[in-house]
Amino acid sequence: MPFYQNIKFRLIGLGLLLIAIGVAARHLVFLPAVQERVQEVVAGAHVSIATYVAHDIDHSIRMRRDLIRELADTLPPSLLAQPEDLAQWLGTRERLNPLFDRGILVLRPDGRLLARSPLADGAAPGARLDADWFDAVLQPEQAVIGKPRRDDAGGAPLLTGAAAVRGADKRVLAVLAGVVSLEAPGFLDDLQQTRLGASGGFLLVSPADGLFITASDPALALQPTPPPGADPLLDHAMAGYRGTGITSRSDGADALFSIAAVPSTGWLVVASAPAVEVFQPVEELRRLLWRNTFATVAGMLILLSLLLPRMLRPLTDAARSIREMADGGRELAPLPIPRHDEVGALVLGFNKLVAKLHEKEQALLQTMAKLDRLAGTDALTGASNRRQFYEAVEHELERFRRYRRPLALVMLDVDLFKTVNDRYGHATGDLVLQQIAHCIRATLRKPDSLTRWGGEEFLVLLPDTGLASAAALAERMRASIAAHHIDSVGCVTASFGVAELGESESRDEWVARADAALYRAKQGGRNRVEADHTVRPAAGAQTGPVQLNWDASFESGNGILDAEHRDLFDEVNRLLSALFSEARDAEIQPAIDSLLEKLKRHFHDEEQFLQAAGYPELGAHAVLHRALIQRAEALVDGFRSHRTEERALFTFLAHDVVAEHIVHEDRKYFPHLAASAGIHG
Repeated sequence: MPFYQNIKFRLIGLGLLLIAIGVAARHLVFLPAVQERVQEVVAGAHVSIATYVAHDIDHSIRMRRDLIRELADTLPPSLLAQPEDLAQWLGTRERLNPLFDRGILVLRPDGRLLARSPLADGAAPGARLDADWFDAVLQPEQAVIGKPRRDDAGGAPLLTGAAAVRGADKRVLAVLAGVVSLEAPGFLDDLQQTRLGASGGFLLVSPADGLFITASDPALALQPTPPPGADPLLDHAMAGYRGTGITSRSDGADALFSIAAVPSTGWLVVASAPAVEVFQPVEELRRLLWRNTFATVAGMLILLSLLLPRMLRPLTDAARSIREMADGGRELAPLPIPRHDEVGALVLGFNKLVAKLHEKEQALLQTMAKLDRLAGTDALTGASNRRQFYEAVEHELERFRRYRRPLALVMLDVDLFKTVNDRYGHATGDLVLQQIAHCIRATLRKPDSLTRWGGEEFLVLLPDTGLASAAALAERMRASIAAHHIDSVGCVTASFGVAELGESESRDEWVARADAALYRAKQGGRNRVEADHTVRPAAGAQTGPVQLNWDASFESGNGILDAEHRDLFDEVNRLLSALFSEARDAEIQPAIDSLLEKLKRHFHDEEQFLQAAGYPELGAHAVLHRALIQRAEALVDGFRSHRTEERALFTFLAHDVVAEHIVHEDRKYFPHLAASAGIHG
């Protein structure tokens, strides 16, 4: 019975389904709500911080603008004619209110320097370079803040505040300008040094000037803003958005941003933090929930594994007894009723069915015997039926006892075949069996035979084949079936059990070992090959004085190629054993034909793998293959006509094929094959 039809499996599945529903509810409802709440809380904090920073900057700007306005209003016009006294006056005011760390300048209306404070000694005389504020300050009753710029001498970021000195008639007598560094202590330096979380920070932007004034990243200071569309976060700010939200940064990462305005200048303070940092508590909660889920699943599985066997024991006992009867392990007979519940009702129904089956058993057996005699092959797949299989096995067993040749059996079962029948119908199931039989026959040699054992099970009888060779052939069958596409179904798989006939072993014991290996393949995950090593091959098999031993260093890492290499070693050893034991030509010739066929198939498979791996020396390698095949065919023809000595055949097999090609030449592509496997893995 497939595991998914087991009651224990279904009960466990129900428990897992309930847990899955809970997990889905937590991750689809609870966690999004938590994340939304975290965003609200963090966004509120960021808005408060951004607003505070904006107000602080606004206060600093207003102080400097009001100071320059006050100095312009209180500057005695008479000092404009006395530059030295005017410079002393500026120095006194500068010491009393050190808000302009780069000094104060007095310019004539035409822009020429009239006087400057001590801190402005380094300022260039032509201080009218900032025409934007100079022209604006000439307007009536207006103190202005200019566009931030860099110092021409040292490159330091500067900001200029200016106001006009007017006479009694409101005529502009001079222009008073104060210069402050953006990096001055207590001005904007705190914004540059402040971070939001691990990697978040602030931007101070002038939308009117298209300029980053300063930022937590000093490299952005006085850099032009990117064009629209380059930074969605900045686009929101430039478009007039004020508040908070989540958008993408220029690097593509999501960020939580908050925007606040600096009223006195029209500047914007943009606070942003990566969303991954903002929602870190949510991610930690998510991981905690996953750990809790895994612990719950483990606890449930342990609890159910302890309780379910006890609860279902009467049912499993009845099922085991029925299965033993169905398998022929015990006589078909009524079962004792364990208890008066659903299980008891089931057993009672079975007992009634047994009574009816006894009445029809003889007629059914007679009908099956007639059908078995009528059909020599399976009508659906074209494979042999059991009758032909038993006849073939008896023949091979006699040959095995006489010549001590190895004999192997492969049993395979189509994986999840009942699902195919249930989903697509029996007609499609029949098509699947036909296609699988076709795939198997395409991989078999002439002496091999295919039998449909029953339902979706097949047997393959492999004469003159050891366990390693049979496992390699089974792997080839498995790969062929798995790669074959069937209309309306797709690809299906099969599981394989392999067993070599042991000394004094009966046919049924041999088949049972293959069946047990097949069961292990099913239990191991399906779509795999399991070989039975519990019984050693027949003792006394023919061996010669020379045997080629396989070593792990000969492996390329490709499972199919390595299995074929080992198979070739076995074939060569069997042929050498026959040669050295002076067997008859009629016994040696089949071994030669089998070896030549496997050699051709291996060379073809090897070239396919090397082509897929992009091996640069494939052309030269293929030339060696063709030369070896031509030499092998010539030797085989010579052996048949008694023109080739056994010594020449031995030298070719042991030296040219194994030592020179498989052990030496093939090793050249191992590094490339391993590198290709690493890239594609």
